[in-house]
Amino acid sequence: MSGLHLGRIVAAWQRPLTSRPVTGAAPTPRDPVPVTLGGTRVTQVDGTTCGAAVLLMLRASGDETLAAELDANPGMIDSYQREIHADVCRGALGPLSWPRAYGSPPWSLAREARYPGVDYEARAVDDASEHGRAILNAVWHANRRGLPVPLYTGGNLREGLSRAVPRHVVLAVPPAEPVSEASLLIYEPSSGLLHEVPLTDLFARTGPHPALGGWTHIVWAILPRPKKH
Repeated sequence: MSGLHLGRIVAAWQRPLTSRPVTGAAPTPRDPVPVTLGGTRVTQVDGTTCGAAVLLMLRASGDETLAAELDANPGMIDSYQREIHADVCRGALGPLSWPRAYGSPPWSLAREARYPGVDYEARAVDDASEHGRAILNAVWHANRRGLPVPLYTGGNLREGLSRAVPRHVVLAVPPAEPVSEASLLIYEPSSGLLHEVPLTDLFARTGPHPALGGWTHIVWAILPRPKKH
């Protein structure tokens, strides 16, 4: 019970996802590297905009014009984050907005995710189950197809009730060149660092990880799906 978190509870009620297993060697350990635009490390504006920072990087990775604009004018990163955060919160509760102080809810972050050729859907993750492993495998396969994937992280009841809910957002990004290693490249917006994490290190975690923003579990995944016409 002490390892319980909201993602685990919701995952028990959603339809299981099937995904191909991931095969490949564990990566050679590497130090995290800073993510920069225009010579400026890209971090979240404040403690509530991790989701907005992730969505901005997701959009820029699929939009050369936006990426060039940010690279030429890195001072615009903060204003873009605030604009995206407002869009994510707007209408998140039907006719009502989500309180900005509580960050970005998964369902409306999925709604506001923009990448060519796909839409996104929110899936709760139980990292200790086979279904959760299938979702994390699906993240790996999406990255290998060139698709970035936002991930929510959090704690569990052992760490306190307030930590057993989605608390932070990071971005699993595609590798720059094809690789066979069974790992994820994770952009962590509070530090502005890119971490390489063996996929198996994300299953059934019991302690915090810097790539997850100092949180223990991946609790939600915002998975790409073919765009509806």
